[in-house]
Amino acid sequence: MIDWQRLAAGTALAMLAGWAPAQAGGFQRGTADTDVLYDKGTMTTRLGFTYVDPQRGFDSVNGVRGDYGTYTGTYRIPSAAVKFGNDTGACVGNFVEAFAAEGDYSNLPGGAQPAPFPGGSRVRDLEFQSNEVSATCRLSYAQDGMRFSLLGGLFMEDFTFEGTSLANRNLGTSLPASLQAALGSLGAQLLVPVALNAQTEADYKTGYRVGAAFEMPEIALRAQVLYRSEVEHDDITGTGSLSATSDAFVRLANGAQVSVPTAAALLSRSGITVPTALINALPKGGSVLAEGLPAFQNTATSPQSLYINAQTGIAEGTLLLGSFRWTDWSTNRAVITTVAGNSSVSPYYWDDGYSASIGLGKAFNEYVSGSVSIGYDSGVSTGAETTYTDLYTLSGGLSLKNNDWAELRIGGLIGYWTDGAQSVSNGAIYNATVGNDFVYAANASIKLNF
Repeated sequence: MIDWQRLAAGTALAMLAGWAPAQAGGFQRGTADTDVLYDKGTMTTRLGFTYVDPQRGFDSVNGVRGDYGTYTGTYRIPSAAVKFGNDTGACVGNFVEAFAAEGDYSNLPGGAQPAPFPGGSRVRDLEFQSNEVSATCRLSYAQDGMRFSLLGGLFMEDFTFEGTSLANRNLGTSLPASLQAALGSLGAQLLVPVALNAQTEADYKTGYRVGAAFEMPEIALRAQVLYRSEVEHDDITGTGSLSATSDAFVRLANGAQVSVPTAAALLSRSGITVPTALINALPKGGSVLAEGLPAFQNTATSPQSLYINAQTGIAEGTLLLGSFRWTDWSTNRAVITTVAGNSSVSPYYWDDGYSASIGLGKAFNEYVSGSVSIGYDSGVSTGAETTYTDLYTLSGGLSLKNNDWAELRIGGLIGYWTDGAQSVSNGAIYNATVGNDFVYAANASIKLNF
């Protein structure tokens, strides 16, 4: 006879909760694995790995439609949890990549995002991540077939960032006065295309979790609510570098671009000689113009969130599963990166995020069980950027157990992103649209009980 309470309670809820990163919107990646707090073994460890492929790309940029590829990169989420304890109390230590994002805009016209104003810098690529190390404990009281638990703990979170923006640097002020005057009379500029790279980081900052749970093992009922506090990283500093992406050139008054030797030939017709040594001294593509420049960012906020999940048995070997998450993404306004006084801006101005899911878990026999769920994420984009629109997901997974101390879980997810638009009138630095796109994900984990 199948012990459906034991099989279902130990399998399907954790599978569903494992897909929270794909349904949490914004920069959410992974969440601490607190489900192992309810395992009966004295010691439990779980190692997990998730792969996500969000295929989001622009359909049009500043009114021009085209095939611009995807700017969202694939990513991997490792996680680890180790729990010690018993029915009365337990604690779990976790490591997970909590928040992260990356964007590569090199397929857009000019190899980067459009400039926010003529001559401004243009974001080519950016990437950041926050790793979380945490400890969460459960203190429980059981009576009349019910168990009440209080949850609480601390976490530490770091922050790292790397980004590159493109711009043109005016070299006119470095020229002899006669050449400056000659270029000025023609309405021309001597420019060199440059890439400004920034690498910044912030130390670990501390936050907390607090929550409660209620269980009735007889019907495989468990309901949990867990709050995660906000963390502000206000000391993000590092260094930057400046390098030439190609040779210096001259931009004429009509906007045409000519090589420096061509411009020198034009000036020679007016009796102005440009020394060969000066031409040879101009920056060439690939040359490093400056290193070790001071870099910093504005405050980055990891938002507070409230997560509720529940399960209950509805038939032998069958569970009804549900979850809800609120995340305070409205704290995410804009990322401003400054290197040696030059700033680039990535606006967001998000709404709060709400996500929900409902599903079923089924124990097929003593060794195999699984789950399937559908989910909805409200999306957080407001028109300043348009990556995180409404998302609908379908996910499922299997649990394989050969005994009471080992379990392997595998699963997959497909998500459907709705279309959207961003505009300068809503705070964007350029106008753009995205179509209906897809997200794909796969997950695997192994759990050992002792």
